[in-house]
Amino acid sequence: MRYIGGSTLCTGLALWSLTMSGCGYLPSEMAPKPKATESKAPEAAAGVNLHAASCDTRAKGYEVVTFGDLYEITGDTRDPFRPAANIPAKYDVRAFVWGYDNCMAKGNCAHGDHYWLIGRGPEGDFSTWVVTPQFPRITIESRCKAHLKVGERYRFSFDNGKLVGFSKN
Repeated sequence: MRYIGGSTLCTGLALWSLTMSGCGYLPSEMAPKPKATESKAPEAAAGVNLHAASCDTRAKGYEVVTFGDLYEITGDTRDPFRPAANIPAKYDVRAFVWGYDNCMAKGNCAHGDHYWLIGRGPEGDFSTWVVTPQFPRITIESRCKAHLKVGERYRFSFDNGKLVGFSKN
């Protein structure tokens, strides 16, 4: 008798929990369908510089601009830096590769992986930048995975916003 009463109670409890959980829909089925977004060409994406040259194309030897001179401090906590107004059309900058985003994981390898280039952290400390990414950085898109190593310094040449070469520095 107890066995039948216990099983009836468990069955009733299971049925009640099913009615409260949305009648068996999976969370992925309940999520709204993603809206179709207008995809921008990578060239038009703000702050991303394409590396159109061959991976063996060395830095051009343009005028070297310090990394800090590429940005102006705005004082706005949401957007603390903006590109400086007086950047020459052609320039070289020495920067470290801080990290990269694998394009295969994102499913978009039109122009290669995204790499983040940084100067140095406060007082020359490279590791500080890893935990404080709010400092200025340059984002490039490149297929040169074998040539760009995270944590190493390079000389990057830019011509009108396009990365046209880089060399180990």
